Amino acid sequence: MKPILEASGVIKLFKGRGRSLDVMALNDVNLLIYPGEVIGIVGESGSGKSTLSRILVGIEKATKGQVLHDGESVESVSDWQKLRLNIQYIFQDPFLSLAPHMTVGQSIRDGLDIRQEGTSLERDNRVARVLELVGLTALDANSYPASFSGGQKQRISLARALILKPKVIICDEIVSGLDVSVQAQILNLLVELNQKNGVGLIFVSHDLRVVNYLCQRIIVMHQGVIVEANTTAELFTNPKHEYTKHLLSSVPAGISIAGF
Repeated sequence: MKPILEASGVIKLFKGRGRSLDVMALNDVNLLIYPGEVIGIVGESGSGKSTLSRILVGIEKATKGQVLHDGESVESVSDWQKLRLNIQYIFQDPFLSLAPHMTVGQSIRDGLDIRQEGTSLERDNRVARVLELVGLTALDANSYPASFSGGQKQRISLARALILKPKVIICDEIVSGLDVSVQAQILNLLVELNQKNGVGLIFVSHDLRVVNYLCQRIIVMHQGVIVEANTTAELFTNPKHEYTKHLLSSVPAGISIAGF
């Protein structure tokens, strides 16, 4: 099976201020993402996991290396536009993707409007269907983001990503800061989308309990390097790298996410 998304030899340097040295956020990272799979990218703050996920959709630009989509190098503006039809990104803070002055319906159908897909009525109908798909109602399209809770806003962000029928959604810490019961609702929704709709997921998180429940494969990052990659079952039962063992030892015994 051909990868749908690939990072090849990716290096990312952030310029230091004044006389300070440049910071290497990613150091020769290679990663293959296959259609329909659910993978977790884990590591502590500063490990490079979010930087990598942003490079995969062009939010950040790699200093060296390349991103490939369906086996083709992504370089030009049109290449990135094509990639973003298939690869969508959800931020940790839904306020970054939901304009407060736009109704929920306007925000969700924005991508369809830009691409002029279908008639206005057909776009509204798609918005209604995708809202129901994420557990909201068609009437919610008429409300503004401020009317919704944090968990509901993430459902709206998910609807906004799903409206373009992507093959992969990158979720960057999207349940961080939510109540445990709301985390469970969002994660169970993602599982359902993967199983029923075949949507692939890249789940970026520092929470190993979450990726243990959700993901089939886990990528462990430390100081800008992938130090271990394995199936979830194998990684949790037989970790190879000392940093992975450190992460696993930091999970409090007996604590799980409600509803799992």
